[in-house]
Amino acid sequence: MTKDDHDLTPDVHLVYPDSQLFQRSRSAKALRRLGNAFVRHRVSDAELEAIAQWADTAASDLERSDPVARPSDYFERRYSDPQPGDGAEVIAFSDRTFSGPANPMGVEVELRRVGDRVRSKVIFGAAFESAPGRVHGGAVSALIDDTMGYLMVVIGEAAYTARLEVDYRGGVPVDHPVWFEAWEASREGRKLKVELNVRQDRDGVPDEVADPLITAEGLFIIPTGESS
Repeated sequence: MTKDDHDLTPDVHLVYPDSQLFQRSRSAKALRRLGNAFVRHRVSDAELEAIAQWADTAASDLERSDPVARPSDYFERRYSDPQPGDGAEVIAFSDRTFSGPANPMGVEVELRRVGDRVRSKVIFGAAFESAPGRVHGGAVSALIDDTMGYLMVVIGEAAYTARLEVDYRGGVPVDHPVWFEAWEASREGRKLKVELNVRQDRDGVPDEVADPLITAEGLFIIPTGESS
C-alpha cells in the first residue's frame, strides 16, 4: 500500500477523518521529496531564487485560508472510539508531527498495530542526516516518542510521556528503511512503562537476528481520572 491509497484502503484506522487525505498526503509527500532534494543537491542562484519565489507565493495562498485548530477531545476519544484492528495502519491526525502522511515536515513512516504492539517502517531522508550517512539522533528520538504515543492508541489509554531514555547502539541509516517496534512492558497504577527497539531492514521485514540499532524505554503517565 502507498500513501496515495490511504483514503481508499479499509485497513487504515484514522482517529480524525480527513476528507482531503489523499490530496493532502500526496502534496505533503511531494514537499518532503522537495525538502530532501533541496538538502542533498546544489543548484544555481537563479534556480534558488525561483524556488524561493514559488514557495513564498504558495505559502501566501495557503495563509489566506482559515487555520484549522487541533480538536480538543483527542485524549477523551481513547475511551470512546474503537481501538484499531490488528494489522491496521494507525493515523491520529493526518498531519501529525513527524508521522502524519499529510505533514510535509515529517518522515516517510507507516505505523501498524501488530497484536498489542505498534510496528512502523521508517525511511529518514537527507533532511534528517547528521554525521555522514546517519540520521540525527534527535530526529530518531522524536519518532521513538511518537511511536510510543501511538501505542497508547492501540491499547486504548490516554497518557503523556513523562520520561524517555534512549540507548543509541548503532547509527540509523539515511534513505534506508528501519523498523520501530513498541510495546507495553509493565504498568503500576497510572504509570505505564513502554519499551521500543529499532532494527535494520532485512528483505522487507525487521532483522530479528542482528542486535537492534537502538533500544528505548519510556514512562507514560495516565492523568487522574483518565484511566479505563
